[in-house]
Amino acid sequence: MQPLNRRTALMLGGAGAIATVTGVAGLLWGPGSGFQSFRGQKLSEPEALRSADGRLQVKLSAAMGQVLIAGRDATALSYNGTLPGPTLFLRPGDQLNVTLENRLMDPTNLHVHGLHVSPQGNSDNVLVSVEPGTSFDYEYFLPADHPPGVYWYHPHHHGRVADQLFGGLYGAIIIQDPQSVPVTRERVLVISDISLTAGGSIAAVAATEKMMGREGALVLVNGQLKPALAARPAERERWRIVNAAHRN
Repeated sequence: MQPLNRRTALMLGGAGAIATVTGVAGLLWGPGSGFQSFRGQKLSEPEALRSADGRLQVKLSAAMGQVLIAGRDATALSYNGTLPGPTLFLRPGDQLNVTLENRLMDPTNLHVHGLHVSPQGNSDNVLVSVEPGTSFDYEYFLPADHPPGVYWYHPHHHGRVADQLFGGLYGAIIIQDPQSVPVTRERVLVISDISLTAGGSIAAVAATEKMMGREGALVLVNGQLKPALAARPAERERWRIVNAAHRN
């Protein structure tokens, strides 16, 4: 049997390695990066945006700027100034309207990964190019029989996906069940990785690493490093996990 690598162990553990029953906040030097980061803080979750009356209207502003990563201020890419971006809660049959504002230096676009929607026009069209300083209005129509589950959104502009995704542009999409599942609580856990310099900016990588798939020095959950969560005996939780790591 081959030994488990970091990625495999993380996923097999169902995020157990990053969500402990108890945790003590402490200062940690990110491995190989020099970036000072905090671990063991209480788990936080992305902002939740929910559809109402069959529709959800969202504005996503993609920009480089100050964002909280692993408990510290860093300079990275984000949607609406948070990493991850907001979680979109939808139901089968909903209409989703997203205004994507590009405040980056490069073109970008949006891909709703896994949703059963049209790939044409202003729907899930990865050939759309939203130029810097402009915005684009996306419109998605979910079929009435759309499968419930966990999906996600991220840029998909050819030639720039690796940099923009690794830099912090991603978020979860939840298609809710027709009937709710009886649980004590639900949690959204977005797993990602990133490498930051000692000054808190995105670390540069060689072109070969971009092609082969980079692996960040920090493995994050909802932008946090080894966050802590607590559950009482007999509680039942539903964890919705998105693996947004650039290299799986």
